[in-house]
Amino acid sequence: MGFWENTSIGKYFGTNKKTLTVNGQVINMESDVLTLDAFSMGGSTSTFYNENTDFIKVYEDNFIVNSIISKISSKFSSVKFLDEKNSRLLDKINNPNNYQSKDEFLKEFSSFVLAAGFTAIWKKYISFGNFQTMELININPSKCHIDLKKESISFEYKGNTESVLLTEVILFYDTRQNNTNKKGYSRLIPYKSQIDNINLVQKAKNIQVQNSGTTIVSPKQVSAGSNIDEGLNTPVPVMGGNLITQKQEMEDKLNNRGLSNRIIVSSKGLDAINLSEKLNNIDFNKIVEPDAMVLYDAYNFDKELTPFGKDSTYDNKGESELKLYESEIFPLANNFINSLNAEFEGKGKLDLSYDHVGVMSIVKNRIIDTNEKIINQYKILLENESITKEEYKKILIENKILNEN
Repeated sequence: MGFWENTSIGKYFGTNKKTLTVNGQVINMESDVLTLDAFSMGGSTSTFYNENTDFIKVYEDNFIVNSIISKISSKFSSVKFLDEKNSRLLDKINNPNNYQSKDEFLKEFSSFVLAAGFTAIWKKYISFGNFQTMELININPSKCHIDLKKESISFEYKGNTESVLLTEVILFYDTRQNNTNKKGYSRLIPYKSQIDNINLVQKAKNIQVQNSGTTIVSPKQVSAGSNIDEGLNTPVPVMGGNLITQKQEMEDKLNNRGLSNRIIVSSKGLDAINLSEKLNNIDFNKIVEPDAMVLYDAYNFDKELTPFGKDSTYDNKGESELKLYESEIFPLANNFINSLNAEFEGKGKLDLSYDHVGVMSIVKNRIIDTNEKIINQYKILLENESITKEEYKKILIENKILNEN
């Protein structure tokens, strides 16, 4: 069997390695020709993934899902963690283990949660109970097994299989916990069709590009009823009284001009079909866009933040990025620190800062505008003596515009 017969895409589209007829002539094809079989789709046509799917591989292999999760993970990893007392817990987050930086650890953690719907962090003690010797290790959720009877979790770590009690890990969930196995639910479960479509389009595009220099050449079709051989084998006289074919004469002239390796002369009239002739007429981005936007929407990306939002304005992009922070980054970061604070009570209390993030200027401007409206609104009531100075002051304090002191 050929390459395509052994691939899922080949089974989907079918393969034909027989012949192609051009201008009435039968051409033997040396490479596979894809033929769409609309009624025999081959493998499974399920529109959703099952719970045992390796969602980390799905995320790694699909360029749209990879782009979405990577962008969120990158923004999440830039969050600043604070602790007024510079606690041991803050030190641990800044230096989670011996082989990852804080940014690398956070990117891996968030990509696991966002792709698989859950993940776990292993509290790996070199000296048990000694917080200083503990490492925080991300567990690949697609490579782990939770045994509820033994209350343990087994997973791959540095080429070996580790098995520890559930009390030795911290579990995190994206949306909700699966009560039957303590795992989570991936957001990608209902989007198998969209992801398959995107993968197929990418493979089709790759095939087109690979065939971009391929030309099929065949003899011209002879007119019906004509017995004339319209080739170049007819002898012609040359200097010295010799006879050579027209084909030989043309080849000699090309050779004298150094073109013999670039142009081939045929003794027959030929037709040529360039397999990439219509490549530029296929807008692969347009084909991908509907499925891609479904996936972007699943992770709260407005169109302005995608490659398809070319008409978006600077202000729209800013608002869309803020929405992404509010719907994805902030909840994920809060989930992370709340779990760590609860797990390591007494070792510190982490907080978050987003002041360094450019998009937060939008929030600050909103606060300023809101405060000005509140001040002006109640100032009018104060001037009209509808409220007292004490009431006015109390309103400003309640809205955190004025400090109590």
